[in-house]
Amino acid sequence: MTRLRRWFGPATPAGREVKALADQLLREAGYEPGPGAPVGPDWSYVDSPEKAKALVEEGVLVELLLLPEEFGGPHVPENIVYVPPFAEEMKSRTDMNIIRPLIMDGVVTQYTAIPEHIGPCMVPIAIRVEATEPGQFAFNLAIWGAALRRD
Repeated sequence: MTRLRRWFGPATPAGREVKALADQLLREAGYEPGPGAPVGPDWSYVDSPEKAKALVEEGVLVELLLLPEEFGGPHVPENIVYVPPFAEEMKSRTDMNIIRPLIMDGVVTQYTAIPEHIGPCMVPIAIRVEATEPGQFAFNLAIWGAALRRD
């Protein structure tokens, strides 16, 4: 499991409208869960970096930096996962529109992004993003599979 963390300095408690914005991002990405909702495409066949990179070349997947460049994230294999374009957009919007202002206001000082994989699949089913210390913001980006059925 890859765990990336960044520290930004002193902070104060975080705001509350985060869940509403996260729900809005999910709706804008076209995910409206309902009874018996499908779990999205099955990415389990993407079990090697070569397969993932081939799908990037086709525009089906994109490389995503877990710790974004804007927060000092390096472009190294440990910081890269492969995701569908909607997931990159949702994570970027969350990082830039929610977490960056919290950092700039001193509300959070640490950032962690943890991908959740099933087996050897290169496409995580979810990415857990947390910004903490002393405030707190957490966001679960469900991408495919069982992660889409979680509350």
